[in-house]
Amino acid sequence: MKYMEDALYLADVRETVGNVKNIDYFAGKKICVLGASGLIGSFLTDCMIYAIEAGMISGQVYAVGRKRERLAERFGEETGRLHFIESDVTAFAPGIAPDVIIDAAGFGHPRAFRESPVEVLLSNVTGVSRVMETARRNPGCRVLYVSSGEAQEETDHLTVRACYPVGKKAAETLCLSYIQEYRVDAVIARPCHTFGGNFTEGDNRATAQFIAAASESRDIVMNSPGRQVRSFAYVSDCVSGLLTALACGKTGEVYGVSSDETCSVRQFADKCAQAAKTGVAFKEADECERAEASPIKGQVVDNADLKGLGWKPLFSVERGIGHSVQIRRAMQEAQP
Repeated sequence: MKYMEDALYLADVRETVGNVKNIDYFAGKKICVLGASGLIGSFLTDCMIYAIEAGMISGQVYAVGRKRERLAERFGEETGRLHFIESDVTAFAPGIAPDVIIDAAGFGHPRAFRESPVEVLLSNVTGVSRVMETARRNPGCRVLYVSSGEAQEETDHLTVRACYPVGKKAAETLCLSYIQEYRVDAVIARPCHTFGGNFTEGDNRATAQFIAAASESRDIVMNSPGRQVRSFAYVSDCVSGLLTALACGKTGEVYGVSSDETCSVRQFADKCAQAAKTGVAFKEADECERAEASPIKGQVVDNADLKGLGWKPLFSVERGIGHSVQIRRAMQEAQP
């Protein structure tokens, strides 16, 4: 079973596309989506395919990922509207003249920060360099760099965990440098903590693990009190915000992508437990979990500039969690 075969997931995609301001911007364009098999990138790719197949726009979608087999597993076979490009972002060379590049590639989960910090850092800095060079060689191409809310926070760069936020900060500066020196057209978006039922199996972020447990009717297990306050957004709101920033945003501007809700990590866990009618349990963090923990106590992403483009979030945290759990369960039940 593919995600688009699930009625609730399809309804969310339809609602997302309807919430994008100026969807006509994408008409007739070749759209490259890097990181197309990840949480945000895969949902965004599904939205673009839906908009084309529904006749809302014309165009071609090029899903870019490190392994073609993984792309085929996620989206099915290539079609006249959907094409696969096997490439790491650090070696990105699409072989086409793209009109739009959405860079949602890179490692966004804590295990990678601990095990592969070099790759995490280079996927942002070297990856953005390859993306911006591609846009530079194709006048009229517009880039959306999907950064992170962590880029807005002060960071001690003399830690391995800093590979992620420092990489995002450097990549944002590189985007602005290409705009200044080479007149590349690019906008930057900083998503908050984004969750959904379509996360990958290797994703060990707390939100993914909480939703996985809830979908299996297990207690949510936390390894800290969860007092950190975060902005959270369901993947639908994240993607409609990203596409709105791309279609309507001003070159060089940074747009925060978040819902209107903030809560603590513990409160998010409680909401997942409520959706599954289970409980929340605690265990002592091991050495690896302590190394992967974010040092940021509070991370609230301001969406005022994005709202200024006419966008608004549609999903409450509770509704998003409920949909995530239902979609995850449907996909699990469909497995042979």
